[in-house]
Amino acid sequence: MREFELSGKTVELAVEEAEKKWDLRTNEYDYEVVDPGSKGFLKIGSRDAAIKIIIKIDFFARKVCEYINSILNYSNGINHDLKTKYKIRNGKIYINLFGEELGRIIGKHGKTISALQHIANIYVNRITDVKAIVLLEVGDYKDRRKEIIEKIAVQNAKKAKYQGNRVELDPMFSFERRIVHETIKKMAGVRSYSKGLEPYRFVVIEPRKGFKAPPTQRNDREG
Repeated sequence: MREFELSGKTVELAVEEAEKKWDLRTNEYDYEVVDPGSKGFLKIGSRDAAIKIIIKIDFFARKVCEYINSILNYSNGINHDLKTKYKIRNGKIYINLFGEELGRIIGKHGKTISALQHIANIYVNRITDVKAIVLLEVGDYKDRRKEIIEKIAVQNAKKAKYQGNRVELDPMFSFERRIVHETIKKMAGVRSYSKGLEPYRFVVIEPRKGFKAPPTQRNDREG
C-alpha cells in the first residue's frame, strides 16, 4: 500500500534501517532487492545495496489501533482497559473494541463510535498512498443497529407508499444511510436518495412515479 526505496551497506542492513525508520514489524512489509551492492576490489568501485520496501495493510491496521488506543487513554469517562483487535477482510480494516462499559464508546444513537470511526479513517488515509477504509465494531452493536435501521426504513417506506408522500428521515451516519438504501432497493413502489451535507445528511423515501397503493390498503388508511 506504500513503497519506499533506501540503501545500506548490505541488503540486511538496509532492511534493518527500514524497520527502525518506519517502525515496521516483519509481517508488515515485503521487500525487493533493487541493487545487491558490491564490495568492489580493494574497496574500489564499491556501492551500497538498495532495496524497495512495500508496506502492507497490516502496518496501517496496527497504527490506527494504536491511534485509537491513544485517544481512549486520554478520554475522560471512558474505561481505559478497553482493547482493540483488528482483522483485514476484502481490503478493509475491521477494528473491534472490547472491554467493560462499551456503551460509553457507542454513545447515544452510535454518535461516539461513528465519530471515532470518522477520525480513524482520516488518520489512516494521511499515512497511506491509497484510500483505506476503517470500520469500528463494538460487540454486536452494528448488527443490532442494522436491524433497527431496516425496520425504520420499511415502516417509512410503507408510509410513503400508502400516503403518497415523501418521507424525510432524521440525519444518519453514512453506514446507516447505506442500510436504508439497500433495504429500499428490495421494496417495490418506492425509491430513496440522500440530501444535505454532513453531519446533517439524511435520507428521503418517496413513492416511485406512477405507483398507486392497492385499493384495500388505501381504504384501510382512509378508515
